[in-house]
Amino acid sequence: MFPRLASLALLILPLAACDTQALSDLRRGIGLDQAAAEPEVPAGPRPPAVSPLEQPIETAEAPPRPVSMAEPLTYRNTAFLAGGNEPAWTVEIAGNTATYRTPDSPSGRQIPVNRLVFNQGVEYIGVLDGRPFVVNLRAERCRDSMSGARLPLTARLTVAGEAQPGCGTPGAAPAPVEAAPVA
Repeated sequence: MFPRLASLALLILPLAACDTQALSDLRRGIGLDQAAAEPEVPAGPRPPAVSPLEQPIETAEAPPRPVSMAEPLTYRNTAFLAGGNEPAWTVEIAGNTATYRTPDSPSGRQIPVNRLVFNQGVEYIGVLDGRPFVVNLRAERCRDSMSGARLPLTARLTVAGEAQPGCGTPGAAPAPVEAAPVA
């Protein structure tokens, strides 16, 4: 009798091990086991609760020291004028569009750009003829190399792999276009 029970147990044991999930579901169904809590799905990236201009982040140094994450002059503006000499170039930025002008292209080329704010200024990045087009504006006073004029921003244009220095200033945002009255 004992050999028959042992044989039966050896046959049933692998079958029971294969259906552990079904057994767990049955136990949960009759209230013997509580279902495991579903993990919370992260809410995703959220915008910061406080502007870095109002409350800078703190470093892990002892004692913590605040570090500014945005420069006010460039952080608040979305329109800029920048230019350089030898070779001559100008860039007018309005929102997410940069208009790049050179003596060879006085009417300019419009380039879609993305804005990146950093602690010393702002940078606009786009693509021109398959190559990176970057306008970097820093809140450092600059003297125009031809006119001698002092401007509030130092500019650097990188186009076709070459960096060209220049100066810049916050520009006026384009005026809203008013709709014509319907007759």
